[in-house]
Amino acid sequence: MTALLPTILAYRPFLDPLPIGNSAAWVWLLVPLVVLVSVAYKTIKLHDLQELPKKSAILALQIFIFMGLAAGVLWALTLFA
Repeated sequence: MTALLPTILAYRPFLDPLPIGNSAAWVWLLVPLVVLVSVAYKTIKLHDLQELPKKSAILALQIFIFMGLAAGVLWALTLFA
């Protein structure tokens, strides 16, 4: 336990993030993040919560589309610039 103490105290979450491997599996973590953000946002904004599933699905789809477009533009900028 005493050998682990300096390692635990030296962990800085924003400066030393946890490694998740060399694969692109981290991209799949965006799906629940986007869905939860869209549900939370629409829960606050809607007056009638019966529209919540439809409206939050539309918002999540819009977020995915614009994130894909932004990724494509940034990829093109780094490729051709």
